Amino acid sequence: MAREYPVKKGIKISTEYIAEKARELAGNVSINGESVICSIPGIRKISMRTDGKNLFVETENEEKPENPMLAVSLFNKLIEEITGFSAKERKKKMSKL
Repeated sequence: MAREYPVKKGIKISTEYIAEKARELAGNVSINGESVICSIPGIRKISMRTDGKNLFVETENEEKPENPMLAVSLFNKLIEEITGFSAKERKKKMSKL
């Protein structure tokens, strides 16, 4: 099941934009149709796509990551780079729903 993240106004989100931002943090990025797939330490697979307004993310975690705090930190930074919202801002937005 994909998680949905809102994207800040003014950010023109596209598959190419997602891939560009993912390359900055993850390095190993591939595009499969309309999905961008990458991985970071602690998360085996991150699959991201967009509908033009929101970011949809599916993850597959490693069973026993060496440094789980690093995985969470890198994932939050990746989502922030793409959406423009920090983890704190995303939490605040979600609590209003």
